[in-house]
Amino acid sequence: MTLPRSLISAGFFSWLDSALSQPIPARTEAFHFNLYEGADSVHVQLVGTEAFLPGANPSTDYWPSAETFSTGEDIFEVPFTVAGPDWRAWLKTLIDLVNSYIADGSKSGILRSRMGVGIGFVDGDMHVLWHRDAA
Repeated sequence: MTLPRSLISAGFFSWLDSALSQPIPARTEAFHFNLYEGADSVHVQLVGTEAFLPGANPSTDYWPSAETFSTGEDIFEVPFTVAGPDWRAWLKTLIDLVNSYIADGSKSGILRSRMGVGIGFVDGDMHVLWHRDAA
């Protein structure tokens, strides 16, 4: 059975609302969404980081620094049947999902209260989704 994208989106918004309801350490300068390949889904983990310094190419060139907090094992899973057939599609699906939350999520102001928001597969390229100077 394939879950509709709208159900995944609602579940993601709820998961992120819960994660952002936790105390965020004051030293958190940015947020990063770690992506992992699971057996039949893309796993999403939210971390807070101590710095957010875009590099020469501000859309992809940055590295999340030391973590200030993490959702840990409380991950959100997007089934491959929704995320798409390969890692490029998975990345696009998750970028769209996070951007939708940044625009309309009930706690999106928490994400935008820091220097930036990024996303990427662990050990892969990082993508800047929102940066205070670019807003």
